[in-house]
Amino acid sequence: MPPAASPPSDADQVIFVGTGGGRMTTALQARATGGLWIVLDGARLHVDPGPGALVHVRARSLALDPARLDAIVLTHKHLDHAGDVNAMIEAMTEGGTERRGLVLAPGDCYDDDPVILRYVRGYAARVGTLEAGGRYPIGDVVLETPLRLRHPVETYGLRLVGRRYTVGLISCTGYFAELDAAFRADVLILSVVFRNPRDETHLAVPDAQRLLAAIRPRLAVITHFGLTMLRARPWEVAEALSQETGVRVVAARDRWRLALDAELSKA
Repeated sequence: MPPAASPPSDADQVIFVGTGGGRMTTALQARATGGLWIVLDGARLHVDPGPGALVHVRARSLALDPARLDAIVLTHKHLDHAGDVNAMIEAMTEGGTERRGLVLAPGDCYDDDPVILRYVRGYAARVGTLEAGGRYPIGDVVLETPLRLRHPVETYGLRLVGRRYTVGLISCTGYFAELDAAFRADVLILSVVFRNPRDETHLAVPDAQRLLAAIRPRLAVITHFGLTMLRARPWEVAEALSQETGVRVVAARDRWRLALDAELSKA
């Protein structure tokens, strides 16, 4: 069967630049750590550009142009999410020669031990700080940060609310009940680092099952895999979650373009 045609560059889509997460997956580059490139209602965002993000978006297989970005967003400062943020800001602004774009991140990304360098901040047209309950217009899309998540550093999940679709991202966090109501979305992306529960600051597969059963999105995508998830074969985990919850669940793969019209028509 020939591969599915890529959607037009301005179509609503989520591009999984990389699907790796956690320290060892990052160190080994067992999966790429480039984060998400999201196009919704014409707005373009790069979320969590981890190590290698700039190389991956520029590669022939994706051929994405950072100078067309409207925003770069960090859910938190850990390096698997933020390692390439400064390079991406420079690329978005053409080396700082064009003052453009919005940078959004938690306050501790700018403060003591910052991951966003001070000199780079002046390249963007605007720099903002994420807060719980925040709403941030980006073109015709509103980015919401309903809750602060449970992680060792300041961390937020995201809801991107467009005219037709809402895309939710639950980044690194332990499970807590308030997540169920806060991240209702057509497409829900879950950072599932561990196969089995290991700590109270990352999701494991049983947490994902609980969230999917409560939220019931039209489509769920698991990503940000640690080594235990990779050994468990994420596509098999996704199929099991689909059977257990009745929600269509797929496992992301590096450089996958998720075309929202096409995929949601299957739901």
